[in-house]
Amino acid sequence: MSTPPLPPNTTRGMAAGMLLLSGLVLGALIGAAIGALVGAVGPLIGVGALLGFVGGTAAVIVRFRDL
Repeated sequence: MSTPPLPPNTTRGMAAGMLLLSGLVLGALIGAAIGALVGAVGPLIGVGALLGFVGGTAAVIVRFRDL
């Protein structure tokens, strides 16, 4: 007799969302730190958040390719 298949893991979507959110927040923090050094905090927070979103999206695509 074979065992029935396991139900799909329902927390994968939440983990993907947290990975995306953490990339966005990390990018914004790095942008704020560089902006504080340069003297343009606001614009570099926006650029960092945008780059963090792109990086987080790439990380989600690589990690959860089957989601």
